Formats: sequence, C-alpha cells, structure tokens
Amino acid sequence: MVKINGKEIQELGRKILHILMGITALLLIIYEILTPLIIFILFAISVMLSLFSLYYKLPIVNFFLNNFERDRDKHQLPGKGFLFAAAGTLLALRLFERDIALASIIILIFADPISYLVGKYFGKTQSFLDRRKNVEGNIAGFLISSLLALFFVSPVLAIAGSLIAMLFESLIIEIQRIQLDDNLIIPLTAGTTMFLIRTFLM
Repeated sequence: MVKINGKEIQELGRKILHILMGITALLLIIYEILTPLIIFILFAISVMLSLFSLYYKLPIVNFFLNNFERDRDKHQLPGKGFLFAAAGTLLALRLFERDIALASIIILIFADPISYLVGKYFGKTQSFLDRRKNVEGNIAGFLISSLLALFFVSPVLAIAGSLIAMLFESLIIEIQRIQLDDNLIIPLTAGTTMFLIRTFLM
C-alpha cells in the first residue's frame, strides 16, 4: 500500500483539479460558451489577481493557493499552472484549426495528470527521461490522451500529437532544465506536431 504525505496529497489534489477544470473548460469551448476572447479576459484578470496575491490575501484566491499551489510558485508566480494552461489553451485555439486545437487541449488535460497518477500508485520502473515519473505512468498518459484525442482527429494525428508532446516535455524541460511550464509546452507541441503531419504528410 502506497503511503502519501501532505505534499503528495496536495499534488494529488492539483492533478484532480487540473482534470476537472480542464474538462469543464473543454466542454464550454466545444459549445462555444468559452470563446478565445473570454479566455483572454480571464487570463488578464488572473494575471492581475496573481500579482495582487503576492502582497495581499484575497479570500477565494488564497484558498486555492493554500490548498493546490506548490510552495515554490506561491512566492514567484501564484497560480502559475492555471495561467500557463489558459495561455496554452488560448494559443492553441488561435494558432491551429479547431479539431487540432481541441485535440491539443484534451492532451493537455490528461497526459501529464494521468502520467503522474498512474506512475505514483502503480509505477515500478523509473523513467530514464524524467526521474520524477515512471514508465508505466508515461505509457498510461500517452495511451489515454491519444484515445481521447481521437474524438477530434485521426488516429495518426492523435498518437503523434500525444507521443511527441510527452517526449518533448521530458527531453526539453527535464534533461536540459529549461524553465518552461508543461501547461504551455504540451498543447503547443501537440498542436504543432499534428499541424505539420496534416500539412506535409496527409
């Protein structure tokens, strides 16, 4: 049985919140309730709230920061994960065709959280690309995000987008230690991969 401490419980909460908020946002985008303009406005408001929360305790914002934010981000850029997820989603919607954008967003929603959750509780083999993760988690994240991306794009695009996004995240961010957020990297890498394959190979 896996024992978890307070920080791991917080990280588990972060991953679950990431999935729930992502699914909600995706559905609102599909039904055109959440438009790029609204996402931009929410992003701008969130940036201001993030900056204010460095100096003032804002009740609702403070609750989420205390319960779901990593300690290192609280004093640098509060709400960093949400901000970069919003930016990644907005860029995907503006840069790519709608089906590719939606597939990129669903890969963002599920790839990393599923990789973490499966690796944490069922993983046995440490990944040589990312020491924080396990091979079993990486495979699960890839498979589930690929399957869900099939709702929007062809199997070739779904598999390629998920695979390259996960590999790029590990190779570029982890090995070379470039300080880029995976909530921004994953949708842009997945979308670019699918766009290039569709443009030049299909």
